Amino acid sequence: MHRLKKFLILVIFSVSSLLSVAQYYTSGADPANIKWNKIESENFNVIFPEQYTAKAQRVVKILEEVYLYAGKSLKHNPRKISVLIHSETAYSNGFVTWAPKRIELYNNPNQNIYAQDWLEQLALHEFRHVVQLDKLNDGFTKMLSYILGEQAVGAALGLFVPLWFLEGDAVAAETALTPSGRGRSPRFEQGMRAQIMDKKLYSYEKAMFGSYKDHVPNHYEMGYQLVAGARAKYGEDIWEQALYNTGRNPFLLTPFNQGQKKVSGLNKVVLYKETFADLNKKWELQNEKISQSVYHEIIKSSKNYVNYEYPVIMDDSTYVAEVSGLGEVRRFVAVNNDGRVKTLFVPGSRNKEPFSYANQTLCWSELEPDARWENRVYSVIKTYHLPTKKLKKVTRKSRYFSPALSCDGSQIATVSVGNQNNYSLVILDSNTGLVRKKYKHGDNNYLFTPAWNKAGTKLVCIALSSQGKEIAVFDLETEQWSQIKKPSFAEISLPKWGTRGEIIFTAGYSGTEEIYTVKNEELKQLTQSKYGARGADFVDDELVYSYYTSDGYQLVKANEREFLNISFNEVTDHSVKLHKKIAEQELIKPNFVSIDTVSDYEVKKYSKWNLFNFHSWAPAMLNVKDEEMGLGATAMSQNLLGTAVTSLGYNADSQKSLEKYFFNFKYQGWYSVLELDVKNGDQKIKYDPNILYKDSVAPSEIYYYTLGTDLKYQLTQFELRASLPINLTRGKYSSYLQPSVEYEVAKGSGYSIDQTYYSPRLTSYKQDSIVNIDIPKYNPQSVEYSLYFHRLLRQSARDVAPRLGQIAEVLYKKTQSSDKDYGSILGFYTKLYFPGVLKHHSFRIENDYQYKILGDVIATRSDVKQFQRLGNYFNFPRGYSTYQNDKMYSFKGDYIFPLCNPDLNLPGIFYLKRITTNLFYDYTKTKQKVEYKSGETFHVNHIYSSTGLELRGEVHAFRFMFPITVGYRYARLLELNQNKHEILMGINISGFSIGN
Repeated sequence: MHRLKKFLILVIFSVSSLLSVAQYYTSGADPANIKWNKIESENFNVIFPEQYTAKAQRVVKILEEVYLYAGKSLKHNPRKISVLIHSETAYSNGFVTWAPKRIELYNNPNQNIYAQDWLEQLALHEFRHVVQLDKLNDGFTKMLSYILGEQAVGAALGLFVPLWFLEGDAVAAETALTPSGRGRSPRFEQGMRAQIMDKKLYSYEKAMFGSYKDHVPNHYEMGYQLVAGARAKYGEDIWEQALYNTGRNPFLLTPFNQGQKKVSGLNKVVLYKETFADLNKKWELQNEKISQSVYHEIIKSSKNYVNYEYPVIMDDSTYVAEVSGLGEVRRFVAVNNDGRVKTLFVPGSRNKEPFSYANQTLCWSELEPDARWENRVYSVIKTYHLPTKKLKKVTRKSRYFSPALSCDGSQIATVSVGNQNNYSLVILDSNTGLVRKKYKHGDNNYLFTPAWNKAGTKLVCIALSSQGKEIAVFDLETEQWSQIKKPSFAEISLPKWGTRGEIIFTAGYSGTEEIYTVKNEELKQLTQSKYGARGADFVDDELVYSYYTSDGYQLVKANEREFLNISFNEVTDHSVKLHKKIAEQELIKPNFVSIDTVSDYEVKKYSKWNLFNFHSWAPAMLNVKDEEMGLGATAMSQNLLGTAVTSLGYNADSQKSLEKYFFNFKYQGWYSVLELDVKNGDQKIKYDPNILYKDSVAPSEIYYYTLGTDLKYQLTQFELRASLPINLTRGKYSSYLQPSVEYEVAKGSGYSIDQTYYSPRLTSYKQDSIVNIDIPKYNPQSVEYSLYFHRLLRQSARDVAPRLGQIAEVLYKKTQSSDKDYGSILGFYTKLYFPGVLKHHSFRIENDYQYKILGDVIATRSDVKQFQRLGNYFNFPRGYSTYQNDKMYSFKGDYIFPLCNPDLNLPGIFYLKRITTNLFYDYTKTKQKVEYKSGETFHVNHIYSSTGLELRGEVHAFRFMFPITVGYRYARLLELNQNKHEILMGINISGFSIGN
């Protein structure tokens, strides 16, 4: 029985590995002109751009300091790991993935980080993930790693370890090991508090996988509360035991649950309910101890969960804010006192940071990808003048954040981040984008969200140093910094000037985020809310701010007479402090302050031609390019830079014997992406020894023939593809262009056999003749050209398809050999998206056209000539098979919409998040040439059409993290007067990594 269990879990791991082919995640390529260096320390192999060498020395020291402490509570010191640093991007993140295993760090901090150096944050959080994953590589999982390679740990992770634990535990580590961390921030807690206190505790599945119907706090927020709450009650061993048991005993099928149950005595669902029931009681007590300040709704909260953030007072009756939410595309809006909302402008992709408004002009920063290199992203400044509706791109190829427009509109103050982590406050000319002045704060302290005073002589911002965050004011006339409030690790943000020279800002001193004011060193609390308030603007005696509810940030206002005006010394904090208990469990913590800047480590060159790194293998055939899996064997490689991906293997499927061996290599380190695909195999020539046929000339005559041979037909197929992916995304549209060319050649061995004919007699058969059949060598070559383009409007989470967009592609393929023409095909298709009748509904209209030029005649005994003819580029109407044709026009029309978001849950079995619907009508017209050997020719025209519907459900089965699509299609085949029923299946695995 024990052996049977081990065999079953091996099968499960293998299937999981097959399902996670796309899990071999590559973040994309860095610019080809980067020269790479390497530092090897005791526990890390750090790869970085040459120009980042000085800062990389500090990164290595930070990592080694983290190594000493970040694994203590999980009782594990991981093996050495590689670290790749990207320094050419305005994107802020980091992630760990395990096939191949590595850490990738993006050096650019964002305007939303807590009170700790960004590189220290990254090192702590990501290294904790390394500890988690490496601890899984133990016991039975380690044995499986000899069979499956590094993907064995990835399979154990995907099958058994919930994502809320991975991220919640990493947040707990960053919180317990430092005086800061997200676990100490009231804003990080408010989502769970508001949901549970105002609504209810959602089911475990809904909390894990989210919802399209309701806002569900993400796995970081929920995960931290659950991980820290359980640690506070049951001790740090609870999660160490969960991981230990998962690595050693995955054949228990629920090893993570059983591991923590040894400590808590509860299964994970009961633990989830108990932890949040305890927290809810404490949150209720916290709420009883506070007295909320008076506020007035500008716009009522929506049950659809909508956020109105960073409000600015335009005039006496109008406010500007940025709106976002489950069903909302992020955009700038004007809100009137009566609650009417008008869209002003829809920007492109943005970091979570404020915009500014002055002189009838909006100003913001926007992420803009490089045309070719995925790991080069810019943050550019744009303005939009409301009266003229003129959009202006002020900067290009920049890394500027939180731009603030001066009151007269002539200057922009912004935070600049260099690719070597050099930080400064920059003053730009708003017309030209040219730098007027650049200022540092302290010893390269990071700056947040600058704001002008009305006279345009001073700027206020938040500054981050090793002592925490402070409010700093810069005087442009004296060019001197002054400190308004001493640094601390309390969360402060979004400072602005009031009309009387006071500074209004957001802080978490009272256990919830609230609005505070400081003037002449006197600090007062202005608001007290149930869950949180932030981002205020104060003009004359009116304060407008964002007030958090369980349905999102509501836009509210208060009069000066309604302020609390509590002195800072009287501010009380009644919040639940999980971080204190878990911090006490960490006896020793990293000391980043003592890290020096001396270049201690030897720096070596790292060649970008390190192309091969075989990380995983499997006793199964996994063809990533063709998305096939089956019996066989496979090995997979991906180099550390992510520029070269290789797979090779053996296909044991007898029906695929001509593709027995395969090799695929993709290289994206140059501007053009190259891909090589080679397949080789053989096939035994097999024939039925007794074949009955009727003579086509004399149908009354019946003959038999036999064939016999031990020959093998051998085939080698070679494909070389070059493409140029060009990312043209700008603003609210995602745009992409890709020309490509593919060369294919196949080489078949040819063979010669004897065909023996027999004619029937009364009681026997007579051998009539022996005919030698000579099959010549097969050596076709083809070239295919294509040009693809799309331009698609950004979607909200609730949109099933784009509500506006265009897709088009032109394809041409020509195939021939030295002595034979196999024909050619030209294809063109378009897909157009239009808004549907209701919100989140879309029309999709597809038009396809293809034209074939026929090749040579195929030898046949039929009276009708058979021509070499290429297959189809496009599909026939839904419900039909594919038919031969020379010309084809196809129309497909869909009306796509979400039917319902049921959040239907059968605990532990399935969780149905959403059901979507397609109503469709398909029409295809084909034309085919028919030619007799006599020379007579005519054309056959066919029309095929169908109509029907498709229903698709997005399901999480058995608490597996990746959603499965299960669907049904009904098609009415109009010409055949038939009904067709089909089951639709799919799985959405777009690459898996865990990050910051």
